[in-house]
Amino acid sequence: MKCLKIIGLLAGLALLHGCAAIPEAHELAYEPQPDVSAVEGASQVAVNVVVDDAREDQRRISNKRHGFGFGMASIYSEEPIEVSVQAAIEQELLARGFVVESDAPITIKGDILELYSNLHFGWFSGKAVADSTVQVEVVSEVDEVLFSKEISVSPEHTGLQYQSASNLARPVELAIEETLDELFDDPLFMDALLSDSHVSGIR
Repeated sequence: MKCLKIIGLLAGLALLHGCAAIPEAHELAYEPQPDVSAVEGASQVAVNVVVDDAREDQRRISNKRHGFGFGMASIYSEEPIEVSVQAAIEQELLARGFVVESDAPITIKGDILELYSNLHFGWFSGKAVADSTVQVEVVSEVDEVLFSKEISVSPEHTGLQYQSASNLARPVELAIEETLDELFDDPLFMDALLSDSHVSGIR
């Protein structure tokens, strides 16, 4: 039995070891929430979205690993990660009927504190797990914080047989989606956007 476990581990490591020394870039994809309806009053609210990447290494989203666990080549996002997150937030706002304008009286501020995918080896396959923390605030025209929330998620992409950019980046894509699911499902977030102080704020 012990011998079979060792063989399984070695097989898994061999499958996952390919091209571990070659860096790759990946274009992040975002799948919007399904079956979203327009929110009553949203068409009268203009919103600005600003996202900052507070991570030390702002391009890297994962890295490949040697068979014994040592870090190897990096996986990079083809576009700045804050651009991807901002575009995803704007897409969800538009789907609900909000107006997105850069000079709007209300601003959604996002700070990406952590967003990275880590590879873990298994017996016959591997998995990639995201570590993601994003701070979100809704701020009025006079800098009053109307909503504040820190969202942390750790989605997994399992059954990996190869250290490809798409495999290692997938948990990052899932993390963005899960973060926005939690944000847009929060009634306090919607209340902050629809506050009477900025309804009819379209210029």
